Amino acid sequence: MLALLVAALTTVLADGTRAGANEFEYRVAAQDRLKIKVSEWRPNSRELFEWSALSGEFAVSSTGMLSLPVVGTFSVDGKAPAEIAALISERLKETAGLVNAPAAAVEIAQYRPIYVVGAVEKPGEYAFRPTMTTLQAVAIAGGFQRMELALGRFERETIVAEGEIRVQQTQLLALQMRRDRLLAETRQAETIMFSEDVRGNLDEGAAQAMREESALFASRRNAIRSQLDLLQQSRGLIEEELRTLGAKAVTQQRQQDLIRRELDNINSLMSKGLAVSPRQLAVEQNLAQSESQGLDLMLATARAKQEISRIDRMRADVQNQREIDIGRELRETQLSLKQSEDRIASLRALIHESTALAPRLQSQQEKQLARMRFSVQRRQGDTVNEIAVEETSPILPGDIVRVERASLQSIISALPPAGPAGAQN
Repeated sequence: MLALLVAALTTVLADGTRAGANEFEYRVAAQDRLKIKVSEWRPNSRELFEWSALSGEFAVSSTGMLSLPVVGTFSVDGKAPAEIAALISERLKETAGLVNAPAAAVEIAQYRPIYVVGAVEKPGEYAFRPTMTTLQAVAIAGGFQRMELALGRFERETIVAEGEIRVQQTQLLALQMRRDRLLAETRQAETIMFSEDVRGNLDEGAAQAMREESALFASRRNAIRSQLDLLQQSRGLIEEELRTLGAKAVTQQRQQDLIRRELDNINSLMSKGLAVSPRQLAVEQNLAQSESQGLDLMLATARAKQEISRIDRMRADVQNQREIDIGRELRETQLSLKQSEDRIASLRALIHESTALAPRLQSQQEKQLARMRFSVQRRQGDTVNEIAVEETSPILPGDIVRVERASLQSIISALPPAGPAGAQN
């Protein structure tokens, strides 16, 4: 029985050694998952003891560290599985104080992923499989990206561009009408003088839009005029009040002059002993009351003048604000006009380009579609190198596979010059 167990243990160690030799070229790195099994032959009990706490799958951290119970945390970055197994055995022997080092077996449970980018249908992260080639990596990423045939694409672009031009032309006409209305408001004109661009596109929809702009123009003009008229009416009422106050002030002044003249007479009579003091007191009281009323009139006059100044400021503010609003709207409208005109010009250029390029691009594109270029970004030590590979080149875990082909712009650049000769080609 003992001989059988020893033979079994020898077989396990030999298999582990062979596995390590086969995987010697592979170096562990972050994101790998390792399958670890640790066992120990115990002669006293004549049984093979498995360290269950150290057996299972363990992930390598982003810093290349491996954490195991009892053994602790240590770096496995860049080490082969056989080297990691030997390191686990040695560290466990030292940590646990064992006479003989337990046997450890390490294999890759899950390789770190590869990444496929570029001209593939589904770029992204994918699980690595041993013996994977560049073409297999492209296959799991959905295959090569399918390029639209130039002719079909340009036909669709032409249809879309023509529809967009119609939309932009409708918007352009509306903006031109708005611009003409704002210019008329700026000049404080009585009617809108629509430009030749507007009058040259008169259909039912355009005529209706002109009527709406004219109605809006009249409405805005009447609204501002009504506001200014109300302020002017208020000013007229206050001016009338000022005239009334002025007339009262003149009357009040005459009354004060009469009272002062009477007071002077009484004072003269009193100096001759011909008048009594109560009469003098009554006249002085009348004079004081008249002067107080005069001061009230002066205060009311000042307030009325202040109100007139406030109304004048309000009229000026209303006019200034209207000019500011019209100026801002006019600038925004002119900017939108420029953008619409540029958009229409770009769309027309696109249509022309599509019509001119499509026939020549068709054959040239077909020649370029099959020309693919592959490269791999691979970590080698502390550096990452980009390596040109072929379809059958092997891929390693952690590789970034880049698939490139001639861009549409490079295909267009390679086209022969337009003309009879180019058309024949």
